[in-house]
Amino acid sequence: MLKFTENTYVSVREERVVMPDGVKLYTRSVVPRGVDKCPIIFIRSPYAKVLSDVPLNLEDYNNDPFIKAGYAIVFQHCRGTGESEGICVPYKNEREDGLSTLEYIRTLDFYNGEIYLKGGSYLSTVHLLYLSDKPADIKGALLEIQTDRMYYRNYNNGCNYNFCNFEWWMSMKKREFSNPDFTEIYRRPYVDIAKRAVGIDLPEFTDMLINNEYNGFWQNDPRTDVIDNIDFPVLFVEGWYDFYIGGMFSMWERLSEGTKAKSSFIVGPYAHDVKTNPRFEYPSLHAGNLPSDYAVEWFNSIREKRSYKYAKCGKVNYYSIGADAWYSDEYPKNEITYYEIPLNKTDKGSKQNEISYTYNPEIKIDLFKSKGLYRSDNAESQVGVTSLLTEALNDEKSFFGKIKCHLTVSSDCEDTAFYLCVNLVEAGHAYPLTEAISSISHFYPEYVPGSAVTLDIETPPIAFTAKPGTKIRIDIASVGGMYVPHANVRGHFAMVRESSIAHNTVYLDKSHIDFPTVEY
Repeated sequence: MLKFTENTYVSVREERVVMPDGVKLYTRSVVPRGVDKCPIIFIRSPYAKVLSDVPLNLEDYNNDPFIKAGYAIVFQHCRGTGESEGICVPYKNEREDGLSTLEYIRTLDFYNGEIYLKGGSYLSTVHLLYLSDKPADIKGALLEIQTDRMYYRNYNNGCNYNFCNFEWWMSMKKREFSNPDFTEIYRRPYVDIAKRAVGIDLPEFTDMLINNEYNGFWQNDPRTDVIDNIDFPVLFVEGWYDFYIGGMFSMWERLSEGTKAKSSFIVGPYAHDVKTNPRFEYPSLHAGNLPSDYAVEWFNSIREKRSYKYAKCGKVNYYSIGADAWYSDEYPKNEITYYEIPLNKTDKGSKQNEISYTYNPEIKIDLFKSKGLYRSDNAESQVGVTSLLTEALNDEKSFFGKIKCHLTVSSDCEDTAFYLCVNLVEAGHAYPLTEAISSISHFYPEYVPGSAVTLDIETPPIAFTAKPGTKIRIDIASVGGMYVPHANVRGHFAMVRESSIAHNTVYLDKSHIDFPTVEY
């Protein structure tokens, strides 16, 4: 044991728990004073703020909601981070380290047979990686902003998301590569990103770039489909603007009926965090944040076998943008009514049968920042972006679900991408809601340049309410969000070395967008 400290409220022990391969992981146990056995909140994190001299301030725990409710907290620095030994290779050792730490927890004198999992983003991943073992003493979980199917985060309709998050990956390996060179990493061929950054290939990362199809590489990931088989209650929490939004809805859909009935899903107006962004420029998000005790209340409701007071179990509990209100609904819904918006009719009542634009993948386009409801009034001022503004709605309409985009398009290149950003326009200001993207080759591998084809693509789920007078703006481009610019060349996105300039066309009279309606 490194240290044992206590005060009136808690006792704290710090240890380095030995993994089967001999690597020691820094682990802190915080236990309420005066208890014999108690339930345990288990948290593993790679995001220690310093590499040494981890502070231990007991006063920080005096008002901790879990401690006050009678839970112990076992917190561990992941391998290769913080005070733990070893080298971090993202995802690689987390399954074995997690299972070994669970074995350690079971030896603690305050262990009562109940373990509850808590984490967001990578802190959820570390739990998802070992849940296929079905530990019997895990009684519940709170998993935020993460998915068990990473392929569908990294790839969408043939388009790559954010170079598989390379800069984050390198930040996790800072002990091994303390000073990577990011100045010229994002140039083709992308398969050499690691070589340009640190001088050598990193197969653990490069394999994610190479495997752009849902093949054995992804299917053999221990996270894949793990959520299908859990039998304890889980609370998912997600944001409409987080890049895992589609994956979290997929996890909810795949829960067994029995597990779903005792679980809940909360979706708010967040990005990759479970709170509203203070920089939001949207005027009304007053009801968007969750109560401060939403986490401890979830675990209490499981232990006390009662209803969760902040969300309905068996339902998706979601914030509707524009309504500034929360609703609960089934998902997926058995029947969906769509509100169709044609793309060839503008807010001025005129009709336009087609639009054409030039897409140069070397020119940056800034659409849908995945940071929240910021203003995006001048999207069309960017080269390669065109915007369509609908007529004002006469009546209030509410929407919840995936928006279906039916685009008839053509290009003078053998392959390219088409991207849509859906915006809510209120009082003359536009606010991005959601996005959709697809390469032509995803649907038409042998596409003939100049031919018209139809792309049927969906956005991730979204919920919003449009008041009378509101308009919808559709931004059309060939790249946006955090997607990697398509080279306009047929071939593997990470392997192609050159790019072309594309002249792309959308046939508006043959295109429309369907919005899933809901009534409150």
